[in-house]
Amino acid sequence: MFAPSDNASFSACAQQLDSTLGTIFGQVRELAEETRTLWQRVLAEGRQPVARDLASLRPAIDKQLFATGAFGCGGGVIVAPNGLADREMHLEWWYLADGGKTLPLRPNFDRRRENYYDYNAMPWYSKPRDTGRSVVEGPYVDLYGTNMYVLTFTMPIYVEGRFIGVAGLDLSLHNVERLLVKSLMRLDHEAVLISAEGRVIASNTANWMVGDLVSTLLNDMQLGQIRLTLSESETGWSLVRLPGLR
Repeated sequence: MFAPSDNASFSACAQQLDSTLGTIFGQVRELAEETRTLWQRVLAEGRQPVARDLASLRPAIDKQLFATGAFGCGGGVIVAPNGLADREMHLEWWYLADGGKTLPLRPNFDRRRENYYDYNAMPWYSKPRDTGRSVVEGPYVDLYGTNMYVLTFTMPIYVEGRFIGVAGLDLSLHNVERLLVKSLMRLDHEAVLISAEGRVIASNTANWMVGDLVSTLLNDMQLGQIRLTLSESETGWSLVRLPGLR
């Protein structure tokens, strides 16, 4: 059995993880608010926003990217199709490059091309659009942007009750994992942080590889195993403590 002190440490670890996630969602929320304010101002002028209007969000995007420190690798706003007067599809997304510079992501929106980028089908866009809730997608390899293993935090944006797009941040899983592991290393027992899809986010032992699918840890509870769903419910993440010592 686990001692009361073990349970307290486990709960404290979950609280620390929730605090970290809450900070990230707070940054995404700021981007969403900046976009909403901009959109409302343009509508008040009696016109529909254009891509040039969204370009003025860059300082806000840079601010949140730099605020993530070594964790962030991209961020911005993805607009709902036909949301702008001059573009069918558009994203105002910037990524961190060498030298601490931010550069724009310019995907291909030409449907006739093989590398057509249809963000409508991306879970980090479609889930907030369809549910009205924030989400975390990943870990996955960002083939269209940084080619890094990332976690994408996104949040829906509404103006006058209408969905206009999502705000989001991409975080480097490699760097985020190191932060999460610090919390997990406070536990004496083996512990694994698992995504809603059953993939390993972080672990305090070498028995689990990041990105591995381990749905059995969520569905088949072993004797002595304990699982906590994190309070930041948008993530769908669970912290699982196993019976063995690490």
